[in-house]
Amino acid sequence: MDDRIMKMEENEAVDADIEDDVGKFVESYASFNKVVNKIQRQYLTLKETYTRQSEELQAVNKTLQSLMKENRAVTEFLNSILSSLSSGVIAIDNNGNISHMNPAARKILGVDEKELNFGDLLYSDVMQPIEKPECSALEALRQRRNVENEEMKVKTRLDTAVTLSVSSSLLKNRGGEVIGIVEMFQDVSKLKRMEEQIAQMKVLASLGEIAASIAHEVRNPLSGIGGFASLLARDLEDDPDKKEMADKIVEGVVSINNTIQTLLDFARREKLEKTTVNLDQYLNILLDEFKEMNGFKDAGNRIQQNLRPERRISVELDRRLFRQVIFNFIKNGLEAGGANGYVKITTKTMPLSMAQKEYGDGLQLSGTETLAEILIEDNGSGIDEEHLEKLFSPFYSSKDNGIGLGLSIAWKIIKAHGGDVNAESHLGKGTKFSIVLPAKTG
Repeated sequence: MDDRIMKMEENEAVDADIEDDVGKFVESYASFNKVVNKIQRQYLTLKETYTRQSEELQAVNKTLQSLMKENRAVTEFLNSILSSLSSGVIAIDNNGNISHMNPAARKILGVDEKELNFGDLLYSDVMQPIEKPECSALEALRQRRNVENEEMKVKTRLDTAVTLSVSSSLLKNRGGEVIGIVEMFQDVSKLKRMEEQIAQMKVLASLGEIAASIAHEVRNPLSGIGGFASLLARDLEDDPDKKEMADKIVEGVVSINNTIQTLLDFARREKLEKTTVNLDQYLNILLDEFKEMNGFKDAGNRIQQNLRPERRISVELDRRLFRQVIFNFIKNGLEAGGANGYVKITTKTMPLSMAQKEYGDGLQLSGTETLAEILIEDNGSGIDEEHLEKLFSPFYSSKDNGIGLGLSIAWKIIKAHGGDVNAESHLGKGTKFSIVLPAKTG
């Protein structure tokens, strides 16, 4: 009996423990459910937030892509504008490094595209001011100022001198801080030379009209003086002394008449009668005529002809007028060299681009992409730089008895043929004249 009671009590105790554990388990399960439900709610909230933010991010990404596309389009458009500009554009930073250079700038300054490694190429590497350096972009950047429509002469990458019309503007960031400068320029070398040539042409025209008027006024009475002096010389055959004086009058009249004819030639507006000639062949014929007609001792040995008619350099020119040009240059060259003087004449062809590279703005070229060049060199004493600039000016001469129209007339005839002439000289080493003419193609 007692054993049964004890077992019953033990069973009741176990049931109580089990009931207690079950209660705790139920509480724990309920608590777990609450946590799970909370996590589920948080998950749903997070998922909703993620979905919303993902949609917002996609929208932002699309907007960003659209903006980047627009930015690329704007950049390409601006680059296209810069590339199509005939004006040169250079951007440099505060250290003078080039950050941008458009194709026109490269062409004007002679910069090869292979040389472009922005950040390493300096402004001073491609453009060195010769005149008005205060107008350069570097100087404007240093002084924190803009430049507008100023002319500046510079030396390019090719060591040629060009005249540029430049404008520059400071580059600033959003904070207003200067971060560099952009310079825009145009090559006005040809324009400047054309302006000079137009001014010279006006002077020549005015001088020509004056000279022609004076020549006509002088020639009429001079003809009478010459005629009477000739008659007087004939009547004084028996008086040698007086006849010699009369002959000198006649010689003087002839000399004055020659000068008047030169003035008239200078004033005349020639109408060119061009024909196509083989340049070397034509020059060979002219040189043979010169040797026969001019009183230079051993002229044949003093003229070196580097001519090859078989090359067939064809040009269109007025045979009569151009003969005057060649004779003038050869005669001057032989006179400059004195008794031991010689003249060398050479011809060649060259593309227009090479001529522009060789002569820079020294020549004003036109007519064709291919040029014929005539080089006439002498071994005279040379011409200093000051006189070289005046060489083709009318009435300028270094000779005591010269009237200074020979080279002016030659220049005028060459220009009428669409060509140009350049002179190079070194004191004690002689002078070289380079005549360029449009070569006939086809």
